[in-house]
Amino acid sequence: MFEYRFNVSTLLQEPTGSTRHYELNDERLELGEGLVVKPVQGPVHFTRTIKGVLADVAPHGIVNLECGRCLTPVHQELRFPFSEEFYQTVMVANGAALPPPEEPDVFLIDELHKLDLEPAMREYALLNLPMLPLCQDDCKGLCPQCGVNRNETTCNCEDDVVDERLAALKNLLDKF
Repeated sequence: MFEYRFNVSTLLQEPTGSTRHYELNDERLELGEGLVVKPVQGPVHFTRTIKGVLADVAPHGIVNLECGRCLTPVHQELRFPFSEEFYQTVMVANGAALPPPEEPDVFLIDELHKLDLEPAMREYALLNLPMLPLCQDDCKGLCPQCGVNRNETTCNCEDDVVDERLAALKNLLDKF
């Protein structure tokens, strides 16, 4: 597992509006179900807010997917920029617990003043994955009868074969 944790204790002691700048240059980000973004690079900007730290992050990398039409591997560039506020849970000066934020499902800075970008990065990466990744814009896909990849070879199967269960609907459409 790779670390996307930043110690923000010094920033939390500074006035509102103070900033820090970092650069991501990590090997990988695990998204689950075998999906991995690698390498992960991009700028990170932290800004001190009244309640914690605003993280402006613009990560990018390559994710390996399958073409939605022909199932060949696709190396897709993935950009998943985001801005999220991370809320302070304890005071830096004395370690006193702060009341939890009123907003549900927020990102928190832990009791050691570490801000972990990984959960937010994972969420935004998953949200930015293409719904139908394609190996090429004009991908011909697989033949529904014989299963050959139509980008690599042609077959003699008929394209207009209608499933018997849908024949009645086709007849209805033909009337109109």
